Amino acid sequence: MATKTQQRIIDATKQLVVSEAFSEINVTSIMKAAGLRRQTFYDYYRDKYDVLGDIYQHEIDAAVQYCGNYRYWTRTLHTMLAYFAANAAFYAVVLRIDEQNAPEDVIVSHLHRMIGQILRDMGAAEMIVVDPAYVDFLQGLLSHAFVAALKQWLAATPRPAVATLEAQLNTFVADGFAGTLARAKHPIALAE
Repeated sequence: MATKTQQRIIDATKQLVVSEAFSEINVTSIMKAAGLRRQTFYDYYRDKYDVLGDIYQHEIDAAVQYCGNYRYWTRTLHTMLAYFAANAAFYAVVLRIDEQNAPEDVIVSHLHRMIGQILRDMGAAEMIVVDPAYVDFLQGLLSHAFVAALKQWLAATPRPAVATLEAQLNTFVADGFAGTLARAKHPIALAE
């Protein structure tokens, strides 16, 4: 949970990101918009990219309660997409940043961990063994696929309803889970 000072920095950064060119935003402009001393920034963050990553982490943690639970993965997906839809103007800018420490890396890393938790929970819930190397492969593939689909959705003009993206991602993930389960439960039949 963000402190009051962090929240002021977060709010100021979000406001600036949607209203100014990101290249023009710096620590001074963030702290001026937050009504705080410039030096206070460094009590919480290294740079403006660090704030962007922290925004995602704080807000997604607050929004997604069951993020590692296989039984609730559709609810998790829905909640995450609702969060991105509510913050579309912000993330449309943020996910175009292609520099070192880009916020996309924070999002991919979070998704990577979450997908791994869901897959391990699926193995326990379905009483199957999922090959750890395959879990690692799926974590990378699905986390990058989610962000690519999100970026495409954010860049679309006009932007389709988020429900369309949710339905497509639900089908994609459900098909992947069904295939993984079928292979684990009937390895010989699928191998033939």
